[in-house]
Amino acid sequence: MAIHLALQTKQKINNMIEADQGSSFRSWLGKVIPHMDDAYRVGDEPFRTHLGASMIGDECPRAIWYGWRWATRPKFPARIMRLFNRGHLEEARFIAMFLMIGCQVYQQDENGKQFRISHAEGHFGGSGDGVAVGLPELNAGQPCLLEFKTHSEKSFNELVKKGVREAKPVHYVQMQVYMRKMGIAVALYGAVNKNTDEIHLEYVFLEGELADQYLARGEKIVWLDHAPDGLSTSPGFYKCRFCNHQAVCQMGKAPDRNCRTCKYSAPVTGAQWICKNPVNATILGQPVVIDKAQQFIACPNYERHGGM
Repeated sequence: MAIHLALQTKQKINNMIEADQGSSFRSWLGKVIPHMDDAYRVGDEPFRTHLGASMIGDECPRAIWYGWRWATRPKFPARIMRLFNRGHLEEARFIAMFLMIGCQVYQQDENGKQFRISHAEGHFGGSGDGVAVGLPELNAGQPCLLEFKTHSEKSFNELVKKGVREAKPVHYVQMQVYMRKMGIAVALYGAVNKNTDEIHLEYVFLEGELADQYLARGEKIVWLDHAPDGLSTSPGFYKCRFCNHQAVCQMGKAPDRNCRTCKYSAPVTGAQWICKNPVNATILGQPVVIDKAQQFIACPNYERHGGM
């Protein structure tokens, strides 16, 4: 499949940075960075409350379901946390480059909220990195979804050689889902080599059937009451060795104790979760809506979900 590079955009960025030795780029960066909320977010919520579009393209449906059901509480070393933060800051650098060359970049909707997509009664969704208008290769006024990622040198070189569809299928699917839900026909994938600061800019075009396939996958996983089959049952399988959920999936470890790993919980409409344990029922005998803070810690009547 052809790789559609944004060569004019990349050349214009490089030319302008070289022309004034980065002065306009730094000026724009100073304006953008204060608005990168994720880079400065405080708090320590252990789980994402929705099933993210950023993970729906994962090869293993079991790993996706475990993530959605909070089976494994993430605990990252300091280096990885710094890496996550760098990704948020690189987003600001990309946006500054597009603003520098005269593009309009939108990171918020008409209500001042980050662009988000929502599916499966609010349980499946995510937020894109922005929308740009005025990219040199596209028609005047054509909106383009923006997605930015950082890469190691090995990963970056593979991306340049193969393109995002083959080299990073999870990222490709993420963009397809966003485009479908937002009604946008094209996305620009921006990648940076963390070793050299080389950038790769590649256009991705909407594939409606593919996007619908993964929207349906997200819907199915949200309502599924048991773990689907995984890639392998063998702990030695190479694709399973670095999975966060391997201990629960293949080694019999109990999942994290929280409402979503309890047999009485279930997702319902309105992006809510309920508890069906009769002990916790209201006086009318109806299931109880569980707020987010309570979901993280579970209650004394917790019982492990049999589907795990």
